[in-house]
Amino acid sequence: MSNITINSYNNDLDHLNVPYFTTLCYEFSKYHQDPMNVLIHIFTSPLGVLGLFCLIRKLSNTSSIGVCLATIYLFTLLPEVPNGEFFGTGLLLLLIIILSRRIDLNIILSITMIVLSYLLQDLSHLATGEKTFQSTYSAGGQIDLANPIQWLTLLLEHMFYLLPLVIHMIIPYIPTHPSISSFLNQPVSSPLQNLHSFMWVIAPLVVLLVGSYCLDTNNGFCFFPGSPYHTRISKCNIAYPKEGENGESASESSKQDLKIIRDWTMKQKPSETKSSHWWVNDLEPEAKDAFNRCANSSEIMKMLRKLFDNKHYVVEVVDGMNEVYVTGPSREKESSNSDQVFYSRHVDGPWGLLPFVSVYRCIVGMDKNHMITTHFPLANFACNACEGDVLAFDFNREVHYITQDESKRSESDDFRVVLKLHYCMYPKVLAPLGWFMHWLNVRYNLAFRALFLKTIYPVTLYEHFLAWNVTFSTSLFNWIETFIGQRNIIYFAVSFALWWATGLYDVFFVMTSFVHYLRYISTYYVRREIDFGSFKRDVLLFKTIALTQLFYHYIFTTTPSSLNIFKFIAPANYLSILVIATGYTVSALATSALGLDRTYFGAELGLVEPKWITQFPYGYIPHPMIVSQIFALIGFHLSSNFRSKYPYIIPIHISCYLIHMMQEHFDIYKIYTNTN
Repeated sequence: MSNITINSYNNDLDHLNVPYFTTLCYEFSKYHQDPMNVLIHIFTSPLGVLGLFCLIRKLSNTSSIGVCLATIYLFTLLPEVPNGEFFGTGLLLLLIIILSRRIDLNIILSITMIVLSYLLQDLSHLATGEKTFQSTYSAGGQIDLANPIQWLTLLLEHMFYLLPLVIHMIIPYIPTHPSISSFLNQPVSSPLQNLHSFMWVIAPLVVLLVGSYCLDTNNGFCFFPGSPYHTRISKCNIAYPKEGENGESASESSKQDLKIIRDWTMKQKPSETKSSHWWVNDLEPEAKDAFNRCANSSEIMKMLRKLFDNKHYVVEVVDGMNEVYVTGPSREKESSNSDQVFYSRHVDGPWGLLPFVSVYRCIVGMDKNHMITTHFPLANFACNACEGDVLAFDFNREVHYITQDESKRSESDDFRVVLKLHYCMYPKVLAPLGWFMHWLNVRYNLAFRALFLKTIYPVTLYEHFLAWNVTFSTSLFNWIETFIGQRNIIYFAVSFALWWATGLYDVFFVMTSFVHYLRYISTYYVRREIDFGSFKRDVLLFKTIALTQLFYHYIFTTTPSSLNIFKFIAPANYLSILVIATGYTVSALATSALGLDRTYFGAELGLVEPKWITQFPYGYIPHPMIVSQIFALIGFHLSSNFRSKYPYIIPIHISCYLIHMMQEHFDIYKIYTNTN
């Protein structure tokens, strides 16, 4: 590439509304004219950034910090650089983040890579006979000792813009069509630049979004609703611990400690008509010591460490929430009372929106309990917590309830006595947030216990109001988590924020139209330990939102601006209507034939027995569920009104369905060597 071409490219940049970056590019290019020098810089400059990201990852034990820093960095570049430099820098950072995870260098090698990058760049200039850009503000050398502050400022500026400057050098050497070159030279579009102005809103929402999904080791890459989401419920037994999967010896049994605690509880003569509770500090010394040994059981810690690995997470006991609990009878026929909350679908705590951190409750059975079953509907799991059984679940996020089977009273002990143990888990790099979560849950639990005891047998009108408030808030939290999901609320908030910031509804339209396909494909592929209830909830929710928007744009020519909405309705296309109706009718028949669980991979996930279906449309139409959906989508595309507004949206929908159909047809999924 000749100097004339490079200078011509720089002159094109002078017309952009990025004058400082233009000047910087022009000055930087003066010292990078030799093609060999440019070629070497393509590798040496990113090498130093890779070393920096490897160092950050090693010091923090996580890639999340690097991802957040890269995202913030790209936000800051939005109003500064043209399209080519912006998108090129984004792709380069993505590659660097992936490589930093793959090579996993130690601290010394990471620092060595940074130093090597600097030295190789200087050697490149020396070999090609070109001065370094740094020499222009370093009195011809490496450091300007006469003006150290000015030198440091310019050096940091040089380092800040290094990647886009490298991309700027590469672009002129890439042969492209004139229209593509024109796009690369143009400033980033105004809607995207607006993201920089609204970063104060969008950045916290994105952190909340990622942190609402990346809650444990198994869900480390689950950062939006299209990712497969793994169950977060665990089970073990501390009375009869088993050997580890890799041959580790079994943990010490806590059977005697459980007996000590239960014997103490029975001496307190618990009520037969309501639940009973004792904080751990209320126990006498022998029972308290036994309780603390159970809370610190190595078997429980091993169970929790399968979800929260030792490398990245802290697991600490939350003593301020620990208690002994005796289950009371179901009092459904009585007026509102707090005891009935346990028999209703509920979430224990309100702090489910705090990102990255969790508080777990462990229910520890202490007797023969066959009457009371604990259900986790979203996880598709139910269990009787008998002697030593430990059921671990997220205190602030998991919907659960208990049922009572009177037919099993004769084979059960008189009282169901359990320990309620609590643990706070948080990434090591986010310790202050973990401490805050710990404190919040203790404060909430103490306040709720006082309210609970006040309303266990309400008498006054005020107490009845408080009892109603307990049951109402319980129902509200259950409704939100069962039908929407706290995580999904944040995703919608991010989508709305991007719509608001860019002024483009299409951003929201795209972000909420294809999530369910990604979830289908990823879940079908992964299969293992899937949180089945939240999977069904999420795909149904996002499919409903996607179809609602399709029908809205199909019916209306434009957004109604008055109460007389009929004048905004598009002319009827009867063939289109017939195709849509036929497609969704066949789809409904296919769902009826399969049943909801089999429709959403219940058999593939091993949750229901495989079954050969012969009921129409099966046996008549190949892959009737997907084919009927595609047929209905074609009906949308037959409408000239819809097609003129969104010519590509239906082809994308159909392409997603076809990809998933091929996945099902050829049964493409991950094969695990460990079958446990």
